[in-house]
Amino acid sequence: MPIICEDYNGSAKSAAYFTVDKFMYAYPQPNPLTPLGSEYQFSKQFLPTRFKKYMEQIENFQVRPDDVWSVTFAKAGSTWSQEMIWLLNNNLNFEKAKKRSLQDRFPYLEFDACAELMNSKLLKKAKHMPSPRHLKSHLSAGLLPKQVWTVKPKIIYVARGVKDLAISYYHHYVHMQGYKGTMEDFLEAFLEDKIFLAPYHGHVKDFHFLRNEENVLFITYEEMKTDLMAVIKKTATFLGKCYSDEDLKKLEEHLTFDAMKNNKKVNFSKYLGYIKMYTRVTRAFSKNANGKESWSFMRKGKIGSYKEEMPPEMIERFDNWTTEFNRKNGTFIPL
Repeated sequence: MPIICEDYNGSAKSAAYFTVDKFMYAYPQPNPLTPLGSEYQFSKQFLPTRFKKYMEQIENFQVRPDDVWSVTFAKAGSTWSQEMIWLLNNNLNFEKAKKRSLQDRFPYLEFDACAELMNSKLLKKAKHMPSPRHLKSHLSAGLLPKQVWTVKPKIIYVARGVKDLAISYYHHYVHMQGYKGTMEDFLEAFLEDKIFLAPYHGHVKDFHFLRNEENVLFITYEEMKTDLMAVIKKTATFLGKCYSDEDLKKLEEHLTFDAMKNNKKVNFSKYLGYIKMYTRVTRAFSKNANGKESWSFMRKGKIGSYKEEMPPEMIERFDNWTTEFNRKNGTFIPL
């Protein structure tokens, strides 16, 4: 299953971040042995060209049957769901979770390919982790390690309403990735599928059509916000775990937005410190009236908060864009 990499020769100014300003389209050819079949059309994912030197390692990554994979587009609720998944699959060991960062417990497989910021070697670390491993990826289904589809580990996919996701991703791009463009620049690039990890619709579509597979659980950010306990119970069942109502209530409280935002093992405060050390990004760390940094990795955690920042005409464009995609593809990607 070779991965085809086609350099993008147009302007990537609206997608550039940190030292990354060259991008490519990546897609499998022929298709991996997924339940989607050999004729399924995978979208071409928009990635930094530096991914080329990691693609073979990712493609041939050794997958284990007891792995648990969290696959999402960026800012779809990955950190929130990962903490839930890890605790459910580790007998609600809150003490262990307090001692190790989520990044350590649940490594981001392709992190080293994202930017030459830190020599984290997470791909190498993931290879040698003891079982059961918990692994995170933002890659589209067609670019995941080929053994994912033959070994069939458990995969939990989280989707999110595209407008909330796009606004959250813009702030992430600014504060975590040193983005210099405007919000309008970013949203235009998002609509054109020319932003890191794009296309969002294609990313969700793959797992929409995989959602009935025995080893796949498809959930949404909106479900988690509306009825977190129901999602916790559904995920526990999927992982083959059974807990008392009292234990599940403790987990629900642990996963509240305020608890997560103030939990240093999941809120990326350490990573933000690294950004300060290794870059000269100042826009990312503006101060509020009290002299404190005015941004945190977990910003608002609300459904519909895009309305506070996205202009009405842009809201209409996003809605029309997603509605038309759903109509053509038979998907139900949230608006």
